[in-house]
Amino acid sequence: MAAVGVWTLVAAAGRPSSPENFLLGLLTVAAAYAVGRIAGERSAYGACAAVAGAVAVVFLMSPDALSGHALAEPLGYGNANGALATQAVGAACLAALAAPNERRRGEMHLLAGLLVLGAFATKSVAAALGGVAILVIGLTATAARRRGTLVVAGAVCVAAMALGTVYLGGDKVQHMSGVRLTAEEGLTQRRLDVWHDALTLAAANPVRGTGPGTFVANSPTARADSDTQAAHSLWLRQAAEQGYPGLAAMVALVGWAFVRLWRSRQDPAIVAVGAVTLTAFAVQASMDYVAEFGGVLIALGVVLGVGTAVPDPVLEKGIR
Repeated sequence: MAAVGVWTLVAAAGRPSSPENFLLGLLTVAAAYAVGRIAGERSAYGACAAVAGAVAVVFLMSPDALSGHALAEPLGYGNANGALATQAVGAACLAALAAPNERRRGEMHLLAGLLVLGAFATKSVAAALGGVAILVIGLTATAARRRGTLVVAGAVCVAAMALGTVYLGGDKVQHMSGVRLTAEEGLTQRRLDVWHDALTLAAANPVRGTGPGTFVANSPTARADSDTQAAHSLWLRQAAEQGYPGLAAMVALVGWAFVRLWRSRQDPAIVAVGAVTLTAFAVQASMDYVAEFGGVLIALGVVLGVGTAVPDPVLEKGIR
């Protein structure tokens, strides 16, 4: 994480750029992760239930949140609302695993189910599928005996999605490509075009990129369409704005999160939920700009922290 932050400053040095938002997001994840680690050692139920409950309250207090509108509150972007709901599902499932009694466990599972419905209401397909996957794993996680299977499977899914965006972004010249035409129906042509712009910018500026926070100003597609606000891909944005070293640092950071879960001393059930929740986030972030929203990062950080914390006897007894 320090390496990602340092390279962001290197990529921004001596030219117009805006690294503040990116660095703030990095610090947000770090702080939330630390809170999750502490909570996972002492009171995982309280912290995770608080995250899931807070998201549910925020959605209820935002009349437009479940409208499915592209610019719906509370985050001002429907797909980001879906990502927030999905991460909250992970938090609710972790709270269920650490619940002190069956009544609390049932309440958390019910909350997780309602949050999945919330993800569907945002009309984000990736968020809805991620929420369902997390809930299914959360309901069956107590049967898990090996913590590594879902971690490896999740990492493979994220890698496949990231490589898919590179292929589709580089396929722009082949306008009649069957794969591209099919992808355009679900992802829209504009999204594939900004991916192509990101790859072009990365190839033209391979070392330091165009500078943090400068993609929209340098993307022909974004300049021609005021509704385009980002690269719609965590990986391609990083490559375009901070060059290939910045991309490598981000890949290493997310890869470290998967490795940390794989080596976690937590109960396999908690690791399973943490792994599928991280996978849901990383897959959606590969094809959308949900990683640029602080609320999503806070929920993700807490879930990761709990999933990698050193378990205490009380937590282990609660799960059993």
